[in-house]
Amino acid sequence: MNFERLRRGELIAGASALALLVFLFVPEWYALKSTFAPTAVILGARTSWNGWWGLAGARYLALVTIAAAFALVYYQAARRGPAIPVTLSVIVTVLAVATLIALIYRVLVGPPSAGALLDQQVGAWLGLLAGIGIAYGGFASMREEGGTDPSALAIETVRLGGRT
Repeated sequence: MNFERLRRGELIAGASALALLVFLFVPEWYALKSTFAPTAVILGARTSWNGWWGLAGARYLALVTIAAAFALVYYQAARRGPAIPVTLSVIVTVLAVATLIALIYRVLVGPPSAGALLDQQVGAWLGLLAGIGIAYGGFASMREEGGTDPSALAIETVRLGGRT
């Protein structure tokens, strides 16, 4: 493992994937409105949901995206050849965009409305930011695949014998 091989895109994708993994389970994404919470507590019902329980079908997409971003970081640090990291950066970008669309829908377009029983919490916004970070990191990783600029390479000059 050579962590010096990691570029800005992989670092952003990996850190954002770690953040999304934490944000899926730790902070609350949705909670019952304050008028309904005491009744739910008396009945022994749940009053808040984290991202894992609040995202239903999108949670598996987020989990696959997180795993792909971790794989991108691992293979970029572990492999000399660019074939696997290049492929993984494309896969991470596609998965991250799909996850980001699902998160945008869930957080911005289809959040619990004012008349609903639920309020949106800070975890939803943090998860959305982490999704944006994974998408940006995957895209930046793809953009950095160009290699060295040919004009920056030093070309050895070979002189023929007898001529100066």
